[in-house]
Amino acid sequence: MNFLHYPVMNREVLEIFQGTEKKTFVDCTVGGGGHSHHILSAFPESRVIAIDQDSESLALARENLKGFAKRVRFHSGTFINLFEDFNCRRLAVSGILVDPGISTFQLKKDQRGFSHTLDGPLDMRKDLNTSLTAAEVLNSFAEDKLADIFSRYGEVSNARRLAKAIIEKRLFTPWRSTVQLRRLVEDLARWRPRPGLGHPAAKVFQALRIFVNNELDGIASWLEKIPQHLLSGSRVVFITYHSLEDRLVKRVFQQLQRLQKVELLRPFPAFPSQTEVADNLASRSAKLRALEVA
Repeated sequence: MNFLHYPVMNREVLEIFQGTEKKTFVDCTVGGGGHSHHILSAFPESRVIAIDQDSESLALARENLKGFAKRVRFHSGTFINLFEDFNCRRLAVSGILVDPGISTFQLKKDQRGFSHTLDGPLDMRKDLNTSLTAAEVLNSFAEDKLADIFSRYGEVSNARRLAKAIIEKRLFTPWRSTVQLRRLVEDLARWRPRPGLGHPAAKVFQALRIFVNNELDGIASWLEKIPQHLLSGSRVVFITYHSLEDRLVKRVFQQLQRLQKVELLRPFPAFPSQTEVADNLASRSAKLRALEVA
């Protein structure tokens, strides 16, 4: 068994799902299958619909979850299309988990280009069937558009200067590798490693990844559909990894509560424990929000 994906705040997810009918769960971003494995193990009468847009991740999940046989149904897609692809009320879905972070499996594959610490092509596509790559963005987009991407999706402080430098560099050499981009960011930031200081390229890579994969598109409208597509008592857990996504989820959750369509199970987000962060540093930015359909 080779999950290559740490199921972030798995204990908290199971505690929330414990209060449901425990019939059918949807793991909207199954990755290597870590969360699904724990759900299927904790609730032996339940079934899981395992979804991912990354074909390589889905293949890994199939291998890791084969011991659960017919209790798992695999599906290629995203949670944005869940209610169009499945009748969740008819299937008596008890709980939905959305954990859209990049998995360790994806980060450690240099050919995917997600990590600024590895040398690989500037790809960053979660769905390899799509065409737009990070390299194409850097090599063809105008300066204003690049600056907007870095500012909006990465909250990069020197977005305009970075965009200008990218344009200047590509006049002589096209953008191809993650190392090229990392070195440019380091030079502009005059970066030197210091304990507790995050790498400046992290936000730049985040911005490109979000844009290439349209990660924020459709989240709000999908969340608003939850009450009409799930039975009363069903629960939804959403784990976010950056402030843009978390603010969006928080706003819609609170809106649904004001309309008395859901009950928020936690007035404030849950965070990973110190022990979990020590075991899995990548979990340090995670926030968990959960609701129950009224």
